[in-house]
Amino acid sequence: MIPIFHETGVYSMKPVFKKYHYFVLIVLFTLFFPISASYAKANPVNVSNDFTEKDMTSQILVYVDSNDLTPDQILERQDQFVSFSQADIDGDIADLDYWIKIDMQNTSDRAKDLLLEIKKPHLSLVSLYSENNDSLQIQETIGYSLPFDERIIKHRNLVFPLHLDSSESIHTYYLKIETDSFFQAPITLWNYGSFSAYQSDSQMMFGLFYGIMIAMMIYNSFLFLSLREKTYLYYILFIAGFTILQAIWDGYAFEWLWGDYPWWALRSNAFFILFAALFGLLFTKHFLQLKGIAPRLFQIVHIFTIICAFTLIIPFVLLIGISTMVSTIVATIIAFLIILIVIRVRLRTREAKFYISAWSLLLIGILLNLMAAYQILPLNALTLYAPKIGAMAEVLVLSLGLADKIKRVTLEKEMESKKYYMQTLMQNFFKQMSSVKEHTLLAENGLFTLLYLTKLEKGFYLQKKDAAWEVIVQHGELSLDDSFYIDDQYLTRIIYATDITPRSFGIQDSFGTFLSIPIVCENHTGLLIVNGEDQDQIDPYQKEKMIPYFQDQFTVLMDNLMNYTSIKESAMYDHLTNVLNRKYFLEKANMLVKEAQEAEQEVSILLIDIDHFKRVNDTYGHTVGDQAIIFVADRIVDTFKDLGFVGRYGGEEFIVVTSHVKEQKVLNVTNELRKSLHSHPLFLNRNQALSLTVSIGVSIHKGNSITSIKDMILEADECLYRAKNAGRDRVVLNTEMKVR
Repeated sequence: MIPIFHETGVYSMKPVFKKYHYFVLIVLFTLFFPISASYAKANPVNVSNDFTEKDMTSQILVYVDSNDLTPDQILERQDQFVSFSQADIDGDIADLDYWIKIDMQNTSDRAKDLLLEIKKPHLSLVSLYSENNDSLQIQETIGYSLPFDERIIKHRNLVFPLHLDSSESIHTYYLKIETDSFFQAPITLWNYGSFSAYQSDSQMMFGLFYGIMIAMMIYNSFLFLSLREKTYLYYILFIAGFTILQAIWDGYAFEWLWGDYPWWALRSNAFFILFAALFGLLFTKHFLQLKGIAPRLFQIVHIFTIICAFTLIIPFVLLIGISTMVSTIVATIIAFLIILIVIRVRLRTREAKFYISAWSLLLIGILLNLMAAYQILPLNALTLYAPKIGAMAEVLVLSLGLADKIKRVTLEKEMESKKYYMQTLMQNFFKQMSSVKEHTLLAENGLFTLLYLTKLEKGFYLQKKDAAWEVIVQHGELSLDDSFYIDDQYLTRIIYATDITPRSFGIQDSFGTFLSIPIVCENHTGLLIVNGEDQDQIDPYQKEKMIPYFQDQFTVLMDNLMNYTSIKESAMYDHLTNVLNRKYFLEKANMLVKEAQEAEQEVSILLIDIDHFKRVNDTYGHTVGDQAIIFVADRIVDTFKDLGFVGRYGGEEFIVVTSHVKEQKVLNVTNELRKSLHSHPLFLNRNQALSLTVSIGVSIHKGNSITSIKDMILEADECLYRAKNAGRDRVVLNTEMKVR
């Protein structure tokens, strides 16, 4: 690029640079304001009663000042002002002053307060002059080189308040513009109401845009902290740079971030062009896996990224105008490198498809905006904000593509370490399961672990109880027979779908993959059955190593658990009556009482004592006494089997606990027990029967009135004592100590 100088000696890059700077700013990062294609006219702007807004581009005159003229000297150059289109200055970057003349005529019947808006927020210095008595009087000076708080109208764009008296005379205003970046001056005249309504609508779109961009940064930051994948870091920095760059061009950065630091504000544009371009290139290089696809191009890009990283200091050491040009040139090179990478990678990878789709959405948005600018399409909310909509879509699609890539890389790593992973997982599983003390829970965990290891969808656990089979655990919806008949041959080996049809196991559905694992030990016979819709979901390694190992270890666990359960049950129950012994009864009763307290439900403790038991022992001997205890225990269990549980409290005394049973129901059931003993004596032999009766003490409480199991037993014992004293074969309740 060769600098071309004006006669004044001031450099300008316009003849060469303007050929492509629009392309750079559009394709990479810039979301342009609509470009007017109309011709300039010198007619004054007519401000009528119903005036709302006016694009001033066609009605302004421009003079390019290369001699640093004073305002009074500008008035002497009226014949040198030309229309905006004739000046051909849009996109200039030069050390010049631009004077813009605006004529307005208030034809309404009252004075008008208006707003003059320049939609180029990062112009360095803009001064507003009004012409009065053949002289220019300055109204206000604002811009990036001055603190934001000095503005009369606190707005992201450059906005001047105007007051037009109600007269037929023409009001003339001048704008003096100095800029260190590309010159653009899209000027709009507003009334206050229209300006407020427009800003409200645009704020909604800007809020959505920046909200999504910030959300994507936060979301991907969490993923980066979790995965430690540097592609995420480059993507986060690219989005951050791109978003801040948009905030600079939209004026929000100066309004909200660094309005008090004009020195940095003037340099931020060039810095973030370089920043966004650099990390956009780094993200592209890593996301598209350039190193493996095109090693030579990868080296070129790698070297250029190092050079580009050093260019980040340029905005701090060079003049602002030169920094802006250099940053745009670097961004141009990066744009071509990205295009070259995409051409090299093409659509050979899923990442490339996501990448091209994402950038295509952004380019479509920019194209719609440009077509509206040249009046090919109507200007509406869609075409006006299409670039930002495209940018949001681009960020979302790239996030999806990045997530898709990470997911696939993770899956590949999982496949590579599958053998080790499965072995470790099973070892951990068996270690954890060794502490399980209930065989149904062990069967459930075994089923879920097998489903996880094989990636199958459905399954169940069959247990043989006596001569019948029953399902004790099931996962997924399966159509099963009401009863099962399992041939003994299926209990001797592992069965796959190729060996047998699922119908042989009582499964009415058909599956692509079927697996049955017999679990046979001394006190337990079971079948772990899993299946899936797809064919051949179990790979050879699983068949040869994993599943046989799983069967062996799980069978050992089940055998140990069943032996433990058998010993525990033996310790829990009274050996004579087969009801709970005193220790385990009290443990279960305590839990039941606590639950009843929380639910504010009735709970009852019954002490049941066989009447005249000593006489039975003395008359018939201890053998008959034991028969009497067993006989009464069976009657008690039959009577209370659906209401609570029974324990042997000691000798000929039994204890029962019930919950959620009303007082009248308890009374009725105890009387049923007494009547049952009356009508069914204990037959000692064919000719001799022994009539037995019981005395019962009942303690019944509800909710907060429940104290403790110990207190209730003492209360029931007192009631039992009263029943004995009242003549035996009685029921006494703690409520008013009534004898029933």
